[in-house]
Amino acid sequence: MKKLISLILAATMLLVSACALAEAVDAYTTASATKAVLSGDELAAAEAVLQAKSSLLSTSAEAKAEGYAAKEGTGLAQILSVNADGSVGLSTISEWKYEAGKVSMKLTQGQNALNLAEAGKTGTLLVGADGAWYLLHLVVTDVEVLEYSDAAFEAGEFDQFYSGAAAKLNEYHINCDVPTIECSHALMF
Repeated sequence: MKKLISLILAATMLLVSACALAEAVDAYTTASATKAVLSGDELAAAEAVLQAKSSLLSTSAEAKAEGYAAKEGTGLAQILSVNADGSVGLSTISEWKYEAGKVSMKLTQGQNALNLAEAGKTGTLLVGADGAWYLLHLVVTDVEVLEYSDAAFEAGEFDQFYSGAAAKLNEYHINCDVPTIECSHALMF
């Protein structure tokens, strides 16, 4: 019996040692073989697609100005964040812009806006384009809140697609760094 216990203990110690020497795990892609972290030429190609899908982030006043031309080909995205109770917050947004490793977005006051309302908070922007799904992992760098007022709304200071006037909701302008972009060709929803 003592030999069996010694053998089990030795095998366990060997296994623990082997695990300690194992290569570090990529926290993003190891959970799924259907997605990959982008780099090099693949990242550059994805960035071009994301810039093309990005919106102009126009205010209502800008969109109503003479000569304004809406950008063609923009797309909706889903913003994901973690709610206070640990569940996932998910909202569909139209006002987001990707440029040079950064994302800017405008969110009407709601759970995701509140979840991301301070520097250092994290989230993910999910964008479908050209038969692929791009997951942009976000780290909030700064937030500007446009407080609701009837005067600001009438002056066109809110986003052109702002939907919070009836409830007098604030608008959050959230800027983020994008440390990682993943791509998946599997259906995400």
